[in-house]
Amino acid sequence: MFRSGAKRCLNCDTVLTGPICEGCDLTPAAASLVLRRRLILRTGLFLLGSMAFVAATYRFPPLEIDGMLVFCGVVFFFGLGLAVWVERGALRGNQISIRKRLFMTLVPVPWLLAGLLVLNAKLDIGPVREYRTRVVGKFSMAAMVPTRRLVVVSWREGHRFEHVPVSGQEYSRFEVGQRVVVEIHPGVGIPWVAGVFASMPGANAGSAGDP
Repeated sequence: MFRSGAKRCLNCDTVLTGPICEGCDLTPAAASLVLRRRLILRTGLFLLGSMAFVAATYRFPPLEIDGMLVFCGVVFFFGLGLAVWVERGALRGNQISIRKRLFMTLVPVPWLLAGLLVLNAKLDIGPVREYRTRVVGKFSMAAMVPTRRLVVVSWREGHRFEHVPVSGQEYSRFEVGQRVVVEIHPGVGIPWVAGVFASMPGANAGSAGDP
């Protein structure tokens, strides 16, 4: 347990009893420098993990992609804010043990989410399901990572609409009111979108029926 009010080394969290840490033989100034260098590396890993997660959502887009992106966005901005708070605290020589541990806990989260999506797709052995539905809306958001969605009538019980992630080509191809077929892989607990195709007249796609 940490003793309340005890000053600790910024590098190894050992209680300081003199000008040099007994745990890592660093002065407070040197420990602050080591911590900040390590923080830069961890922040870089955190950013790369966030990019890997976004790439995974493009390669294997989950049906509930918007909820996952919101969650990862909250983790991303909270993590960056926490990293800045740790760095500022290290410059001032404040006690930052709890903040540092919390940030280190967040670093692998984007990597775990990216790995989850990849494994969910790679271990998927279930049959592809096709659902015939109708486009009732579409939206696109231009950003560093463009977002394109087709809003279709849902085939799932308890859901009115589905926001289906699509490529730029698919987004341009389909219009509101057009009937489409959405191909869904079951995944290993996380359904993901394989593609969207024009519905052929008289086709019997999936079990959702024709809305």
